[in-house]
Amino acid sequence: MSRTHWIVAAACAAAACGGEPPPPVPPLPVTVAQVGGTPDDPGAARYSGAIKADESVDLAFRVSGIVEAITQVRGADGRLRAIQDGDQVRKGQVLARLREVEYLDQVADADAALRQARADYERASQLYENRSNSKAEYDAAYARYTAAQARRSQAAVALGDATLRAPLDGVILRRSAEVGSLAGPSAPAFSIAATRVVKVVFGVSDVVIAGLKLGQTVPLQAEALPGVSLQGRITRISPSADPNSRVFEVEAALPNPQGRLKVGMLATLRLGNETADPTLVVPLAAIVRPAGDTANYAVYVVVGSSATTAGLRRVRLGEVSGNLIAVREGLHAGERVIVRGATIVTDGQAVQIIH
Repeated sequence: MSRTHWIVAAACAAAACGGEPPPPVPPLPVTVAQVGGTPDDPGAARYSGAIKADESVDLAFRVSGIVEAITQVRGADGRLRAIQDGDQVRKGQVLARLREVEYLDQVADADAALRQARADYERASQLYENRSNSKAEYDAAYARYTAAQARRSQAAVALGDATLRAPLDGVILRRSAEVGSLAGPSAPAFSIAATRVVKVVFGVSDVVIAGLKLGQTVPLQAEALPGVSLQGRITRISPSADPNSRVFEVEAALPNPQGRLKVGMLATLRLGNETADPTLVVPLAAIVRPAGDTANYAVYVVVGSSATTAGLRRVRLGEVSGNLIAVREGLHAGERVIVRGATIVTDGQAVQIIH
């Protein structure tokens, strides 16, 4: 058989020369996901920071000595114990005392010296009035008397400094003092923080800081309190950026009357356009490159009256949040995008949705 006859015969067999047509291509099984918004808008900018005390102070004895006593409180088991980390204290409350024997002796010595200097001064004053001594003798007695007064005052101050008191209402963050240990000005004995109001410091870019102002209310969330919405108020905006990170510090104050927020907890600030429409999101697995286009992205949506055909849709993407990605343009809420099968389906191909 010639080549021409063979081609005609093959064509006849495959088409209308008494043969059966090829079977139709079965639809491609795919899974889909509905396009929707998210209340936790992945397009909003998130900034994390640690919760800090509104005010904190390291306390140290002004004088050196041996710690003789630490204030006792009743613990959860009903027994007395020394105050410790986490305990609440009041302004003026005694926290600890040094051994006072040495300072009491200094006060007693200063009292005796003051009595003697006062008597000498009174006698010199009388003699000077009677012109029985010179002005120089009177001045010397007066100088000894004022020096004795200063010494007595210093001794009293030192005795008072042997007792450490809380300078503010707050919570003990750290106690370093122990009974019997040596304490002094160089070693903080307690760290105390005022936490009825706490603050969170965030670093934001120059683009974001332009939209912030002092007194502005901002939404916050603490990781330790999931599902609890908090409202902070901006109390400080740094006038200059950090030279290394190039971000500006923003401080937000947060009421904490019940003490649920602890120093060191993490908080998240979310900044975004609260009046804008919810950002549409789709699974990352739905995103593909259009054929022959390596610069743009697309998804396949199911179209048709019975949603049995795949249609290519070019999209503009936003930020990634977990396994979801924001879609800024190209989709509408409620549409269904192909997830499983997205990399092998073609535009216009028949599909079958499986679950």
